[in-house]
This record gives sequence, structure tokens and C-alpha cells, in this order.
Amino acid sequence: MKDKIIFWCGSDFTQFSMAYHFQKKFDCDMYSIVDVTNNSKIFFQQQKLINFKKTWYLHDQYDKNHMEPDIEYLKYFEEKYGIDLWQLAVNERIFYGFFDFHKFTTNEILSIVEQICRFYEKIFLEIKPNFFITKLTAFHHLELFRRMCKYHGTKVLMLSSPKIPKISILSEDDTKIDYVDSLENIECKEKNFNELNNDLILLNSNNDAKEIMMNYWTKHGSNSKINMVKMLIKFLISPNININTNYNYYGRTKLRVLTHSIILKLKKSFRESFMKKHLEIKPDLKSPFVYFSLGIVLERHILIGAPYYTNQLEIIRHIAKSLPVGYRLLVKEHPAQQSREWRSISEYERIMDIPNVTLIHPSFSEKELQKNCSLLISTVGGSAFEAAFYQKPSIIFGSAIYSILPSVTKVDSLENLPKIIKISLKTKVESQDLTKFMKILSDDTINFTFAEFLSDFNERFASSGGYIDSIIDENDLKVFLEQKKVSLEHLAVRHIDKINQHKKHS
Repeated sequence: MKDKIIFWCGSDFTQFSMAYHFQKKFDCDMYSIVDVTNNSKIFFQQQKLINFKKTWYLHDQYDKNHMEPDIEYLKYFEEKYGIDLWQLAVNERIFYGFFDFHKFTTNEILSIVEQICRFYEKIFLEIKPNFFITKLTAFHHLELFRRMCKYHGTKVLMLSSPKIPKISILSEDDTKIDYVDSLENIECKEKNFNELNNDLILLNSNNDAKEIMMNYWTKHGSNSKINMVKMLIKFLISPNININTNYNYYGRTKLRVLTHSIILKLKKSFRESFMKKHLEIKPDLKSPFVYFSLGIVLERHILIGAPYYTNQLEIIRHIAKSLPVGYRLLVKEHPAQQSREWRSISEYERIMDIPNVTLIHPSFSEKELQKNCSLLISTVGGSAFEAAFYQKPSIIFGSAIYSILPSVTKVDSLENLPKIIKISLKTKVESQDLTKFMKILSDDTINFTFAEFLSDFNERFASSGGYIDSIIDENDLKVFLEQKKVSLEHLAVRHIDKINQHKKHS
């Protein structure tokens, strides 16, 4: 019997593009869940590039006017799957914390969640998929399906870049490598820290993922004034039909979007002026300090990876209260936060008001802070991993792929934070542990950089500036898929390898 595989096809087209080459190498029944805007939806309805046995369109599965949720069904669902629905919903950036255009009511949220849950249950009942191929589950509806797969025994192949430069992996969970539970039985030749630092330099060399992503925001995102103007013009002259069909577009009238864009630009300018005047540019690195690396707001690794630690201002306060006397707390803004127009000036002021805390400008060297700190603390960012190469222990507030390192401690309770900090300050980073981790990571690494693919795809098909509701021409896309053949075929082969790995362990 053929394997049944569901592909999640989003607006970035990564999984769809890979599936085009995958179908030529693996005999299976292919299905798709499509999560795109209305113009892109037309392409999927008409496309002949991939022979999906059945396609479902996510935003056709809920009715905007259905406002009375079935509470008993939602209770049953939570009990059956062991999923806390409000945890996902409250941390959904569209539902709460980012409702610039529409404030969702409790009933609206529960109604949308209920209808999507029922839709997913029908899929599992209808086809009983063996595998689910997806991008990183950054939104609640996608993370919900991933967790349901675990209940139904459907193996997940999720492509992610786990906060490590130039690294992409396939795994069921972006916080761990499949079938690796500890470093104990990993055999490899130990490297010293000089050799390991060379490995880190290699990871960060040339067009690393961080630089590519920053270039992406400069080229396509809010950093480019010309592209933002182009995006707004295209939005203003195009039909605004997504406002009635896609919940993440509710309330986005053309006037509101235009006004919102102007206000954000002004806020960004005021914030940058404030940061230039008030954030520390040359911090003292000689006296002992603990370093907290701010994470980007509205990012999956915080909202889903550390769901109860989303308020970083409060985390900083708790760390400051937990430090032993003799240590200062240095906090640095993340350079990529510019893609979110930075934080509010009031938030920066509140951080600077905390005793024994210094707020550092994002232009200051991350490497210098990692090398000179006594301890690094992060929500779940990649800086905690890089700190290990400089023999610095770290503390995180969620799970990460590098959590397997003994020098990384996860906070299980804020009340234990003072004790965790004192223990971590005395923790030694062992080169053997880091060598083993790099070995298992290299064995699972995929030579595919999502940010680079996304940049190329958007330059070709999506209007620069972030306008993704574009009409996709099938012939143009086919040419693009052939141009990207080498990297996409490699990605397809690695998916097949992962499927075979799961079968081997089943």
C-alpha cells in the first residue's frame, strides 16, 4: 500500500516547490493543505505541476459569521489530544498582541479554532496520513495540526533552521533531533575549543543565514522605503477580498493599512533616534556581568517555544532580582528587531530604569558580549548556543535543539532562577560535549537555506515590501523550479531519507 503524505503549502511555496521534485523520486499518494491568500489560491486550483489526490484550502474551512463556539466539543478536543487550546490562541500573534486592524472577541477566536479542529479531524478520519511535510509551525493552526499528528501516529517532517547559522534540519520537533536523546553514546574524535571555534567561524562565514535574513528584510521588508511604497501602491489598486475570507486579514481596510504603515514608519524613526541617544554603545566588559540577549517579538521560538515567557521585560526584571551581588546585567537589543520597527520607547525606558541593568545598542558586537560574559541568558535564541563555543554556560526559558548540551539549563520555575543562575555561573562547558553535539548536528544537516530561497522566490513572484497576495503564473513558476533544481532535489532526497529513517524505527 502506498504511503499517504500531506504537504502543507504556504505562501512561501517551499514545500510545494520541493514536492514538484519529490513526486519524481518517491511513489506515494500526495495530498495538500493550502494556506494562502485568494490570488495565490487561484494558482493551486488550476495548477498541473503536482498531482495531489486531494487539496483542502484552510481558509475555506471556517465561516466568519459563525460566532457561537461549541464549548463542549472544544472541551472534548482538549481532553482527547492533550492540547491546551488557549495557550496556542493567546500566543497567536493575529488574535492577540498584534490586532492593529481587528480586535478578536473570545467567541470569534473559539469559533475559528473549533472549525479548524473539526476540519483537521475530518482529514485524519478520511485519509489516515502516514507522513506530514511542513515548514516551521509558526502559527497556531499549523502547530495544532503538528500536535494532532503526534496523537494519530503521523510522522512529521518539519523543515526548520534551529537558530544556528546555515543549518536546516528535518525533524518532528524543532527543539530536538529525531532519535537522539542524549550525547552519551555519540562516538567521535574530541576537538579542542580552538578547533570548535573554527567550526563556528565556518558556520558564520560568507553568506550565513543571519546575513541572508537581514539582507531579505533590507531587500523585501520594511527596511526598504522604495519597496514599501511599491507594496502599498499595489495593495491600494488591487481588490481587497482577503478581508472577508482570511482571518489574518480581518479589518485590513485600505485606509487602515495606509494609515498604519505611515504611523509605523514614524514610530521607527523616533525609536531609532531615541536608541542612538540613550542606548549604550560602548559598554564596560571588564567587570563581571551576565548577558541577556533580547529575542525578536512575535517570533515562533518565543510564542510557541517558550509560551509562558513572552514578556521579556518581566524576564529581565526577574533576572536582575536573581543575580548574585557583584554581577551586572547587560541587555542587548536584537538587530533584526528593526523588522518589527523596534520596541516602544517606553519599553526601552522601563528596561533602563531597572537597577543594575544596562541596555546596549543593537549595533554593538554580539560576539564580544558572548566572549566576555560570565553567563548568557536567552529566551530560546541562538546566542545561547554560540556562547558554548566561548566556554560560557547559558540559561534558556524554553526548549531548543541545543538544550541537550549539559552547559545549557532550562528554567523550570521562576522561583528557582536565583539557584539556577548560581549553579550555572559555576558550570564548565566541556569541549567533548560540544564536539558530540556538532557531530550529530552535521549528520542531520540539510544543505538548504530557507531565507535564501524565500528571498529569491519573493523577488520573482511576490512584490518586494511584503505583498504576498500575488497571482502566480504556472509557466513562470516551472521555470523557477528548474532553476532551483539542484537545491530542491537535494531537499527532496533528504525528505525521502527522513521517511526511510522513520520507517526503520517504526
